[in-house]
Amino acid sequence: MTVTVRHDILSQEDWIALRQHLGLSLRQSEIVKGLFYGDPHEEIARKLAIQPHVVGEEMSRLYREFGVSNRLELILHVLASLRDCSEQDDHFVR
Repeated sequence: MTVTVRHDILSQEDWIALRQHLGLSLRQSEIVKGLFYGDPHEEIARKLAIQPHVVGEEMSRLYREFGVSNRLELILHVLASLRDCSEQDDHFVR
């Protein structure tokens, strides 16, 4: 049996500020969190109590909205936005 311990990438307050900065819905921000953890669509869907195809649809919307074409590009876009947030707001992790 393997036990995986996850550490929060950002505080809840930081996720909220990042979500607002990016204009994400609550569902979209939870999907982005799952991406940061490397979760597959099915795991993200299970955690959010939605169907996996809904995760895919939301990710497609995010790809279009941010002009990216895959998970890695989306994560990099979010990380760049995090950097922008941290430069604008001193409470962010640096």
